[in-house]
Amino acid sequence: MYYFREGFCWTNILNPDARLLKTKLKNKSVNDVGSMSLYSQYKITPDFYVVSLLNSEFLFDYYRVFINCTVNIQINDIRQMPIIIPNSNQLCNFKNLFDKAYVIKIMQFENKISEIEAEKQIKILQIQLENLVEDLYQINR
Repeated sequence: MYYFREGFCWTNILNPDARLLKTKLKNKSVNDVGSMSLYSQYKITPDFYVVSLLNSEFLFDYYRVFINCTVNIQINDIRQMPIIIPNSNQLCNFKNLFDKAYVIKIMQFENKISEIEAEKQIKILQIQLENLVEDLYQINR
């Protein structure tokens, strides 16, 4: 039932020194335990939105403190993450940021920009993502 569905995924083993879960969209494929997969059930929280949230430092810290401090990231761990339903403006902001990051990674993979340049541009977007997440979760700075 879940084979050959688009969704989002992450590796099941986290680097102990990691600061992000490093979640990504997945194409239609067969699922494997080496890359856990989930699928958004609602149009109001599309996969790109959940991927964006899970790639934030705030949700990574939440995950480490309240859900699981080991290196193994399980599907049920991710299901416990507090996902706020965005309004249409917030969702649009996350989509724009996600699309920018996606284009940068495509350009890197097609050797149109270097890995160093891609990392530099992604770092700028990461700061913007953290700001969006802090606003969404109403975190006082």
